Amino acid sequence: MNTFIFALALMNSVSTPLGSTAATAPLKATEPVKMTVIATAYTPRPEETDSTPWLTAAGTKTREGIIAANWLPFGTKVKIDGKVYTVEDRMNKRYTAAFPQHIDIVFLSYEKAKKFGRQKIEIEILAEETNPLGIVS
Repeated sequence: MNTFIFALALMNSVSTPLGSTAATAPLKATEPVKMTVIATAYTPRPEETDSTPWLTAAGTKTREGIIAANWLPFGTKVKIDGKVYTVEDRMNKRYTAAFPQHIDIVFLSYEKAKKFGRQKIEIEILAEETNPLGIVS
């Protein structure tokens, strides 16, 4: 239940209307949160991305160690199978209200991405004191 409430709070923190007087800083977890999500894989190929396949929504270079998630602020660190990933990209809008939550993991190899496919996995959203990219989503 706490995970669900945390996810809803994160979704609300990234959907503040423009021009709102609400705080624009992303919500930061005070302790790690574990939850199960749907994970898919993608590569920076034009067939799988927009017109700028090597550029993330955060303006950084697409590379391994990056995930796309519409419900987490840019710069959020997520641990998956002992490896830390950073949210720097966004998914198609249809995944914004997906439940369970959905993430997309960058692979540079099409074969590795295809092998990963679609899975239900456990992730750990790591507590952060600062937004390392200084970006507000």
